[in-house]
Amino acid sequence: MYIYIMADTFFNGSEQILFVLVDGLKVPIACLTDNSFQESVEMLETTTADNKGWKTGRPLTQSYSISFSGVQIESNFASPTKASLDILRILKRRRELISWVIDTGTTFTEGGKGYIVNLSESSSADGLLTFSGQILGYGILATQALKEPSNYIFQGDDENYIFQ
Repeated sequence: MYIYIMADTFFNGSEQILFVLVDGLKVPIACLTDNSFQESVEMLETTTADNKGWKTGRPLTQSYSISFSGVQIESNFASPTKASLDILRILKRRRELISWVIDTGTTFTEGGKGYIVNLSESSSADGLLTFSGQILGYGILATQALKEPSNYIFQGDDENYIFQ
């Protein structure tokens, strides 16, 4: 696996945008205010005589999820340019396996597939309508380097993957 680290380089959160595919179009989550990405791995607990009873482990299956929130707008169903709560609800209720991309605009792009498993709406008396949700990952992640070193492909599960 290739790992590339730039010292003292900081990134602005506004440069990291979550996109979903809606009818073949790559559109951003509407008025995105926050998105976070979580990865985890299930561990099989083990121990050996060599480690005198101290717990060890072996990684098994991996998983990930993406949480997001935004400000509601009215989406244009005929030709969407952003995916707000109305479009996301339809995708969730249809139980569609969606494609998603997180574009950092800086060093790499990650993408994959998943299901929208949670949506919520919040409305305060004196504020804008907001929404939040979660995509539960389905299958392997795809990561592509965008900047130096050029030609780096990040690997996953002993194979190379590039999301386009």
